[in-house]
Amino acid sequence: MDDELFERLLYYPERLPVDLPPPRWAPDAEEVWMRTADGVDIHGLWWSEPRARPAILFLHGNAQEVYSWSLVREDLAELECRLLLIDYHGYGKSGGRPHESGLYSDGRAAMGWLEEHGIAGEETVVFGKSLGGAVACEAARGRDLMGLVLESTFTSLNSVARNLFGFTTGYAPEGSAYDSLSKLAEIRCPLLVIHGDSDELIPVQEGLTLFEAANEPKQLFMVEGAGHNDVSMRAGRRYASFIRSWLDGL
Repeated sequence: MDDELFERLLYYPERLPVDLPPPRWAPDAEEVWMRTADGVDIHGLWWSEPRARPAILFLHGNAQEVYSWSLVREDLAELECRLLLIDYHGYGKSGGRPHESGLYSDGRAAMGWLEEHGIAGEETVVFGKSLGGAVACEAARGRDLMGLVLESTFTSLNSVARNLFGFTTGYAPEGSAYDSLSKLAEIRCPLLVIHGDSDELIPVQEGLTLFEAANEPKQLFMVEGAGHNDVSMRAGRRYASFIRSWLDGL
């Protein structure tokens, strides 16, 4: 399998017209732009209130775009945090095409945007969902962050290749592709791992392995009966209240 076909199987970006305003369910979101180190303009949504609370950088999964993902604001409302939600290379209104180093540069650009707007790492929680968890681990390496949340994510792409690319007999990505496990030694901030115990796409053992390998302090939130895309729904009110309790304890 060549790299181009591999990327088509991994990334499912949806595009947005550049002049399309934020959706009706996100009327208080501000559209923001940032430029990555490789010269690509990245689009995002920013909720600037409440100013007295931490900021969350949310790094989404491998499908859709920020307008669809902006519903996560409701899931995290109880946290009462500021929120930056970005689209990767090739997603939404962002330029370029998605690839591993590009997604990493997107995460770093978002961290830089927060810092340029007076929000230090010590005030920032990086939250990665699924593929976004790998981007989050890269963004968190060697940084003084308030915290890191990894939800429904994997140790490395190679580890879950059979689930993701099972129909491509004999194919496996390079062992270094989105290898979050190897980066945990460089992550010293408090960690929260969230995973559904019935995740059919990213097996729960992936989350448990990340948790076991991570430095202290760390906490685990296992959601009984949850698959890959319904963690917050299955957990119900416990979802936001658990994260809020963890956050307030930092």
